Amino acid sequence: MTQFKSLPKLDRAGRSSLVKVLECSLEGAARLLERAEAKAAATGWDVRAKLLRGRPAEAIARLAKREKADLLVVGSRGVTEFQPMLLGSVSRKLLMQVSCPVLVVKKPPKVLRRMVVGTDGSIESWEAVAFLKRWPPEVRPNVTVVSVVPPLPLESIRFPARAVAVGDQVEGVLSREAQKLTARVAGTLRKAGFSAKGIVLSGPPGAELVKLAGCERAELIVVGSRSGRRAHEYFMGSVADTVVKYAPCSVLVYRE
Repeated sequence: MTQFKSLPKLDRAGRSSLVKVLECSLEGAARLLERAEAKAAATGWDVRAKLLRGRPAEAIARLAKREKADLLVVGSRGVTEFQPMLLGSVSRKLLMQVSCPVLVVKKPPKVLRRMVVGTDGSIESWEAVAFLKRWPPEVRPNVTVVSVVPPLPLESIRFPARAVAVGDQVEGVLSREAQKLTARVAGTLRKAGFSAKGIVLSGPPGAELVKLAGCERAELIVVGSRSGRRAHEYFMGSVADTVVKYAPCSVLVYRE
């Protein structure tokens, strides 16, 4: 009861009711955990179940760190453009707090056939590719490797004609480099047994990845993300956050 000290003083009946509610909540959580454990154990995995107390994201993040987890899997109901995920969601908080790869499951497929892999040439995106190469040989979906050339901030250039010329030149250079990058990543994955192709898109990276996943009917999007970012950095500027919020499929956010 110590965590409820901030509540107004309760009478005996109130305290008794609160204790009953908490006991029912714990019993329900234990039953749910037992069912989940049995379902996971049926796959042949070595399963251990733990019932944690406290704020969900913080408790799970502490456990993942203590267990030195290689992968954290969380569920998400998914959202659309008109139903944005709440800022306080457990999935988003975990993406900000943990340092291991996170798989956000929205629509678990029976078979993983199509996958979109976002790459920008960063260390994190190459580490994500290396992570995929370590998957079991029987897990080799078709991969679309995509690099997105973001919009250029040309508002600061005073002369529109010059802005257009400079923008076209810069975009041309970026597009050629992106083509080379996607070709390298796709080639790396093909050597590991994947069927992979590379494409280059233009626009806001997160939105373009989400749109492509819908067009490709992908079951999974893979993106790299730098761990250790502050909350405002993650929520305001993260491609991974945009993808997790709006993707029509599950998302693997890789970080080391």
